[in-house]
Amino acid sequence: MATPRFAHFKADITRARDLVGLGKGYEQITHGVVDSSDIYRASVVQAVASLDHYTHGVVLDRAVDILLGRLPQGATTRIGISFNAVQEILSAGTVAEQELRARTHIAQRLGLETFQKSDAIGNALAMVGVSKIWATAFPPPLTSPAIKLNLIVDRRNKIVHQGDSDPVNPGVPTPLFASDALDAVATIDQIVSAIDPLC
Repeated sequence: MATPRFAHFKADITRARDLVGLGKGYEQITHGVVDSSDIYRASVVQAVASLDHYTHGVVLDRAVDILLGRLPQGATTRIGISFNAVQEILSAGTVAEQELRARTHIAQRLGLETFQKSDAIGNALAMVGVSKIWATAFPPPLTSPAIKLNLIVDRRNKIVHQGDSDPVNPGVPTPLFASDALDAVATIDQIVSAIDPLC
């Protein structure tokens, strides 16, 4: 059964895929005069954001469920909120208010981190009782999805933090084609589709 966050992920990843279609459309309309590589870069950034958003949502939902006793806590379950936050959650007058406070405090705590690279995702899910996600979703020797994800995130970071500048040719962006962006989108879609049933 899919998590409630999976539908949101599918909408987000579709936006990334649509950006590639938009870029390809511009290239066709302008007969290659317009360079669509920046639209493809935006697609890669959106695809990674889709994954990060999904992971934050799953961790938030599971953390709230564990805190409010709807899911059992595991041996390694931990989220790291302050005693003041716990006291505020426990002192809520209604169940709805308790849930709202729990969501607020846990979301603030999770807002300090990104869950993009494979280790960060694995650690985040382990915090809320989903351990060894990569080995379970992609049993050995299938390590390539995690490796491919880390390469995609590295490229996303290069786009966001360095303008995707080519280190060999400063001031010129590293080439990025529609096929590269579509591969990144497909990889992230495949990863979340495999992880979600385990969450």
